[in-house]
Order: sequence, then structure tokens, then C-alpha cells
Amino acid sequence: MEDQPPETQIIQESIGQAQAFRQPPVVYETKSSLPVVIGVLYAIYQILPILAGIAMLLFGGVFLGGLGAESGNSEVVGAGAVVAAIGLLIVIVGAVGIWAGVLMAQRKKLGVYIAWGTLGLGAVLSIVLTTMEGMAPDIFTLGCNGICAMFVGLPLMVSSASQHME
Repeated sequence: MEDQPPETQIIQESIGQAQAFRQPPVVYETKSSLPVVIGVLYAIYQILPILAGIAMLLFGGVFLGGLGAESGNSEVVGAGAVVAAIGLLIVIVGAVGIWAGVLMAQRKKLGVYIAWGTLGLGAVLSIVLTTMEGMAPDIFTLGCNGICAMFVGLPLMVSSASQHME
């Protein structure tokens, strides 16, 4: 006997017309709006440090510098220059904070990290300024920066939001 391949049987099933045109169900995955909301709120919040920095620039640069120049006191002029420099630094940090808020609103993790950096720098500046004035560190500002850092980190902590961040 010769070896013959087994016979192949073809079984035809009747497919109903309803099944032939059925589309697979479409699942829409909505992205969490948490990063966008927090990014916009953080960018708006950064207007406060910018205004404070501008006030320090005006107070330090214009008022103290002018007062020191009129009286001939070089210490007052120097103090005005230091206050103006710190005010300029605060304005720059605020502008970087607005950029971080925009990045968060665009669902970028880098925005969260930059926001944490600006909050940390703000805390360090607060400690430096209060130490220069001979006062104890401002616990209220440090606490607000800590709470804000937790608030800014929410998009990375919530799984429905973090899976859509780049």
C-alpha cells in the first residue's frame, strides 16, 4: 500500500447576513484632563511671584537706589542692588514656572519636574531672604510650597493621568 495523504474535509458554515456586516465595537479612550487643569492653574499661580519680583525690582532698584544716591549712603545703594537682583531672579523663576505649567498642560512629564524645581528654588529663596533679614525661616511659605509640590505631582500619581503623559 502506498501512503496517501489523509483527505481534507471542508465544512462550510452558513454565515448569516447580520454577522457578515457586523463591525467590531469601537472603544474610545478618553484622556484625563487632570494634567491640563493643573498645568493651567500652576501657570496662573506663577503670576504672583512675577508680580512680587517686579515689586522687589521697583522697591530695590528705584526706591532704595534713589534714596541711597540722594543721601550718599553706599550701603543703601548696595542693599537696593541686592533686593533688585533677588527680584529679577524671582521674575525669572516665575517665567520658568509659567513655562512648566504650559508643558504640564501639554501632558509632558518635564513640566512637572520643572515645576518641582521652581518650587524648590522658591523655598530656598525664601530661606535665604528670611536669613538675610535675621528672621526665622517662613514656615507658611515652605508649607505652601510643599502642598503645591504635591498638587503639581498629581498627574504623575494618578494612573489614569500618568499613562497619557509623555
